[in-house]
Amino acid sequence: MALDTNKPNTLADVLALLNADACTGPNEHRDQTSAIPRISEMLHRSPGDLPAGVTQLRPLISKLHAVQCGVSSKTLSNIKSNLTSALKSAGVIPAEHEPIDRTDAWNAFLNSAPSDHQRWGLARFADFCCAHQIAPENVDEAVFERFFKYLDERLLARSPRDVCKVSVETWNYLIAVNKLPFSRVAWGAKRRFKARRLSDYPQSLQDEIASYISRLEHSDLFDEEGPDKPLRPTSIRNIEAHIRQHLDALVSDSMPIEDMQSLKDVVTPETAKRAFNSMLRRRGSNAIPPGFANIAATLTAIARHHLKVPEPEVQQFITIKKRLATNPRGMSTKNKERLGQFEDWQNVIRVATLAHVLMDRANEDPTSRESALAAMHAATLGVLLSCPMRAQNVSSLDLDRHLRPQGHGAALRYGIRVEGSEVKNGEPVEVKLNAKMSRLLDRYIVQFRPMLTEHESTALFPRRSDGRPRKPSNFSAHLKEVIERETGLVMHMHLFRHFAAYLYLKERPENFELVRRLLKHKRLQTTMDFYASLSNQWAHDHYDQVVLSKIGGSDD
Repeated sequence: MALDTNKPNTLADVLALLNADACTGPNEHRDQTSAIPRISEMLHRSPGDLPAGVTQLRPLISKLHAVQCGVSSKTLSNIKSNLTSALKSAGVIPAEHEPIDRTDAWNAFLNSAPSDHQRWGLARFADFCCAHQIAPENVDEAVFERFFKYLDERLLARSPRDVCKVSVETWNYLIAVNKLPFSRVAWGAKRRFKARRLSDYPQSLQDEIASYISRLEHSDLFDEEGPDKPLRPTSIRNIEAHIRQHLDALVSDSMPIEDMQSLKDVVTPETAKRAFNSMLRRRGSNAIPPGFANIAATLTAIARHHLKVPEPEVQQFITIKKRLATNPRGMSTKNKERLGQFEDWQNVIRVATLAHVLMDRANEDPTSRESALAAMHAATLGVLLSCPMRAQNVSSLDLDRHLRPQGHGAALRYGIRVEGSEVKNGEPVEVKLNAKMSRLLDRYIVQFRPMLTEHESTALFPRRSDGRPRKPSNFSAHLKEVIERETGLVMHMHLFRHFAAYLYLKERPENFELVRRLLKHKRLQTTMDFYASLSNQWAHDHYDQVVLSKIGGSDD
């Protein structure tokens, strides 16, 4: 039973209420009152500085990870559960609805689920509907919105949006697989804007765009009008998307489609301004998104290299592109924040040793697919730590083309070489792994890699479905999930490049040339743009050591 008092504002208020009027048993009271200081300690805040409201407290709680907090997963889960109970006792979290028997209609619906986890996943929604007398045939988006608001007031350790999203997906799946006469819902679905297809425009414009794309792909080896080397498929897709977005914005700005007969009609400084203003109106904001500068770059390239407009007109396109530029040179703010995780040396150790932790776990049960996946992620981490490549090159590694094993037994060493033609900036990648990483990689290749796919394949990291190399985006996302699950750290594949530079420059702050060679940058300025700012803190540390420590200004 909740305390009869006004809702507290901070966790200190909650603690005071619980201690003033213990309305629970002694064990439950002990668990609830101890959860508050423990959570506060983990968040490095005082109870009086932490909000009691669930919606304000939940984002802070979500950042806690058992490894980072120095406790087991079960212990952290129990502390969160006890904190939830404390908030219920203090009246912060509303009381649950009275238990009610499920209706026959809802039991029938849940029993139509082919697996237990689907029934469990939808059980809370079914109970919510029964408590509010909502039959399955009356479920729609409005009902799920009510369910979301209900969860938002009560869930502390889980995301209400994620819970509701899973419920929606399960609801729609059961309707489809069982052909039930209920309404599918789209609650929470991303409503992304999609530009018109190129096939919606005049054939002459379609043909000219296809010809332009063909030259970028070097379809004709001896066509002197195209770039020096063919663009990558990803770049081609982006350019086509930029053109579609530009054309669609012009249509939205009332330019008749029939007037778009050629690129000359639609790629001018005036049409560029019309299109960008149209896109801003559609977004409902004057804030310029980063992608606008990329679209402007595509239009500039078309004007200069395809339409061959006079230089003064090219300069107008360049001016437009400069006005739309929002990205500063160097590392993104998000990646700088993520590098901040490694100011704690223990986190460096966690990342550096994770490959061997995962491989040891895989060796405990060397016949299961789960072990094969763990070994695959261990090998990936070993490669990234030894040679911080881009995600595209890591996922595309091939046993025949890129790996060079030398020696046997204790003398085994693996070399990796990726030709410049396969690398984003044309700089080849070549490295020889040390003995420890070579043994780890060899264990993965010999024991675990054959278990990943039944298809004939030479990909180092093959997909199960067809044996082809894993897609970089999915591969990086999965590795990020593994690292976060095991260490509590947020780290995708590309961050390993920054991680390597960060660790080396911390020891040798002046040696940017070696970092340039390690990361295969063409120009030293690129390395400086990304990592010069890392020297700022180390300069302060050096100043503290050399100057302040001698005059009593340092705590060391």
